[in-house]
Amino acid sequence: MKIKLSVKAMLASAVFSVFSAAVLYLSPTAKANVSAPVAMASGSFSNIEADELEIFELVNRERRKKGLSNLYWDDDLSKMARNYSKKMARGNFFSHYDEDGESVIERAAKSRVSGWRKIGENLFYCEGMDNYQSVAVKGWLRSASHRQNMLDRSWTDSGIGIAKSRNGRVYVTQVFIKR
Repeated sequence: MKIKLSVKAMLASAVFSVFSAAVLYLSPTAKANVSAPVAMASGSFSNIEADELEIFELVNRERRKKGLSNLYWDDDLSKMARNYSKKMARGNFFSHYDEDGESVIERAAKSRVSGWRKIGENLFYCEGMDNYQSVAVKGWLRSASHRQNMLDRSWTDSGIGIAKSRNGRVYVTQVFIKR
């Protein structure tokens, strides 16, 4: 199911440090370029689905600022992204490749996400932060590879998935596709 969403959100500022950048920009035959954003501050976490939609709207807001079209929300991509965030949270790792060396391409195939011509992924994690949604998007914008991924005019659809580990670390995965 694809829908355009507009979510109004009140954002509070947070103190954070970005330690590295993460982006994966792939076509079905491309090789992955890997690295990853990280933030730390104090606070709590709640309402994951609303947070996913807020990040989605923040990304679309940045795209509109650059004269780009909004992405369509895709439930299948969101489910795939959420499952990967959960896998990283359970496995206590942060990478575009899981323990078996699989990337977003293989995860898309296993999730039966098809019909795409290009696929990409942004990752983010943080610890102890209330308003990590805007921090994730700001961190992606400060990273050339993340920004390029987020503002790629060829993307048509996206899904975001968030998970929280037992130790309180929050994992965010955003998957982009071009149909």
